[in-house]
Amino acid sequence: MPRSAREIDLDPKTYVGLSFPLRADNNNSFAMTKNSLEQSRHNLRNLLLTYPGERPRNELFGSRLREVCFEPIDDKLPQKISETITQAVNRFLPYITIIDIATLQSEDNAESVIVTIKYSTTLNPEVNQSLTLDAKEGTEIDGSDSSGGSSGGGGY
Repeated sequence: MPRSAREIDLDPKTYVGLSFPLRADNNNSFAMTKNSLEQSRHNLRNLLLTYPGERPRNELFGSRLREVCFEPIDDKLPQKISETITQAVNRFLPYITIIDIATLQSEDNAESVIVTIKYSTTLNPEVNQSLTLDAKEGTEIDGSDSSGGSSGGGGY
């Protein structure tokens, strides 16, 4: 009988998926994720930083987040970012529930757009996670380094 996702998460000998970006671990194999929460973070980052057409054999996969972030910075930008993220997640990662999307400009670089996504998964709805990206640079930022307003009110 197949094991449930929770059983797999609790088994220290089991890996769930690949860690992104792809890199070697200490055993010269690909680094792997140990549980579904870790994997959901990697999947979300991978989706948002992949432009549609970049992924071979799945040209629709990805989001236009970086493209939207190069639009003029105005009061409408946080809503455009929120819609872009929500559409991509609903289509490709339906097990992720978006709780909040916050946007702000970087204090160090006025051209940077920092996006923080608070989310949970259907497997662990009681556990909220957060992912912070510099959307123009296409990099993840440690969530403790940034804060901001919500997408509805504009963190700008």
